Amino acid sequence: MTGTYNYPYKELWDTEAWKDRNSSIIPLAMWMDKNNIENNRIPAKPESERRTQGNYDPKAKALTFPETVEYWKNKGMHYHSTSMTLPWFALVPEEHMGVQGYDDNIDTVIVLVNADQSDISFGMYALDSYSDLLHEAADKGAAVLFVISDKPDTGNQYISIVQEAIILFHLNYRRIFLNVSSVYYAGKDLKSIPGFSYHDNHGNTVADPDSMIVKWYSSLLLEISGRWTNKDSLLCKSMYSNSASNLTYDRESLLNSEAGRKMAEAMRFEYEFDDAKDPALLQIWEDMGVRCEFHAKNGEQWISFVPVNAHNDQKEKLPCMCILQEVNEFDPHQAVTAFSFYYEYIKLAATGECMLLFFALESLDDNDMLHEILKDFETLYPLDRSRIYITGHSHNGRFAAEYMRRHQDEIAAVATLGNEPGQLSPAVTSGFFQISDEKIALQASVDIPLINISGFNERNTMFPLNSDAPHVRPGQWVAVDTFEKRSDSWQRRLKSARCPVSTIDEIEATRKSTDYVERQLGFPADKTEVLFLDGSENYIADVKNSDGNYHLRIVALGNMPHTVTPAMINLSWSFVRRFAKDLKENKCIELY
Repeated sequence: MTGTYNYPYKELWDTEAWKDRNSSIIPLAMWMDKNNIENNRIPAKPESERRTQGNYDPKAKALTFPETVEYWKNKGMHYHSTSMTLPWFALVPEEHMGVQGYDDNIDTVIVLVNADQSDISFGMYALDSYSDLLHEAADKGAAVLFVISDKPDTGNQYISIVQEAIILFHLNYRRIFLNVSSVYYAGKDLKSIPGFSYHDNHGNTVADPDSMIVKWYSSLLLEISGRWTNKDSLLCKSMYSNSASNLTYDRESLLNSEAGRKMAEAMRFEYEFDDAKDPALLQIWEDMGVRCEFHAKNGEQWISFVPVNAHNDQKEKLPCMCILQEVNEFDPHQAVTAFSFYYEYIKLAATGECMLLFFALESLDDNDMLHEILKDFETLYPLDRSRIYITGHSHNGRFAAEYMRRHQDEIAAVATLGNEPGQLSPAVTSGFFQISDEKIALQASVDIPLINISGFNERNTMFPLNSDAPHVRPGQWVAVDTFEKRSDSWQRRLKSARCPVSTIDEIEATRKSTDYVERQLGFPADKTEVLFLDGSENYIADVKNSDGNYHLRIVALGNMPHTVTPAMINLSWSFVRRFAKDLKENKCIELY
């Protein structure tokens, strides 16, 4: 029976508490979403007429027609497809690709679309439906971003997608427009949209928002720069998002636990502060014993947390945890969310245990900038270069692993959070999710300890939970849709970690293992532990590598959805801090 555990800031778990911190554009976007479903939904073609030939993107679950990409390339537009819960597609002027900074003259038009995604050509149909807008964008040198939902976008996922696109393509965040043509096609105007109000750049309400419309030949656009982002809580949203958890997740039990209390303590910063540079927030960190400072590199922001005493005494070298989490300057609240996510690490830094470096962009290549940032970091702070660690959650966890592969002489240990326990085959992944056999071999060429921590009740959005699939139990940890994919991914993980590779039969046998943790996780381990922490049962599995060292640890946190938790932070640090890097020999040193 779940008890009622009361603690400070528990009221922040009530989604109603965050409504006033939502974007003023949301009522308009929600009305357009509903209208698109009812009146503008892009239909699927009859199965006999559907195309199957083209380039299939398993992440977006969409087919791309090569001739369509080539057509827009000839018009000067670069095509990109991916997904962040919802599939999204971008056409960006070729001349803009590779631009550094966010201050050129490019406009970006956001197009919200609803389509029947049972037909995998839905993205190509969307481009065809908005052909006039795309031609005009090509003529004007503007970017177009399509966010395509199948069902109502109740979580306003378009906000996170626009953030990702801005970073990925270095779009000018001061020149963002929403295509609102559908409002007028429906015989409405902006004044008639329930709950919608438009504010000028000084925060004053505009009495006639329709007067702010920008007219293109084929489209009507509304500038939403500085108005489209939320100042809400990513921690809170992850607790309620169906896409973040599987069917056995018990939200009430989590909220009435010590984990819920610690996360609420961190959420307070998201609730109380709009800007990471707020002097009152900076004073809170200073009073804790850690100093937060903001820096720039090639037009990108990175942030440091360094113990106050380390500024005065540069003799004692400290380890640094590089946290791949977006802290971009265009959204001042984004960094506050990063601090809330990783609040337990800020506490560790305040005790003098380590220093922190926050930074992340949205591509494997762009994140290589961290290598140059670390050089700047070392000139400013007492960095022990033999103890540089890296971590990240979800896609940033994948970025962390890739950075480790590219900079094996720099990273002493890595903690990937919210990722699958195995390394999925490139045949079932796309984009930066893909890990080739060559990358597996590269990772195995150097002994770099790795801990992977996920919520036991995460729902893998690439392979949604299917309780009827063979070898997949209801509630199975980050379930994939077949045993073959899951077992192959585990074998690839073992190869990358320099461990003896389990056979398919050995993996299958864990279903009836006498070891409780092996039964729960679904793969063999050399050492296991059940740890009750912060109100849940957690499963820890260690695998010995070919050198006889326990440098691979897999952890599943009980009753946890897809989010960063305090236990993730503390368990990851307790693992990585044991290791250092022999910088001359590029070998792992065990400190503890």
